[in-house]
Amino acid sequence: MANQVTLCFDSTLTRLAGYSYGKTIYETQVKGRLDLSKKAYLVFPQTIIKAASSFVQGFFENIIAEIGIDAIGDSLELICNNELKESIMKSL
Repeated sequence: MANQVTLCFDSTLTRLAGYSYGKTIYETQVKGRLDLSKKAYLVFPQTIIKAASSFVQGFFENIIAEIGIDAIGDSLELICNNELKESIMKSL
């Protein structure tokens, strides 16, 4: 799939937390790798089941600044389990 980033985390992690950790993951794994002016895909490993609001706020800060909060889900598709997707969408 074009315009896609598959995120990588320590295999022992099941939950993501921390504003600075979210920023770091965005900066090192996503920044400059997605064209957010067209349909883009973020793939989370199936081992990740939840994301705290602190992680979500740090990770999505630049994305929201670029495309707006309403475009997440339309322009940016999250490919992950439903529980993780729900926790991310609630935290935006």
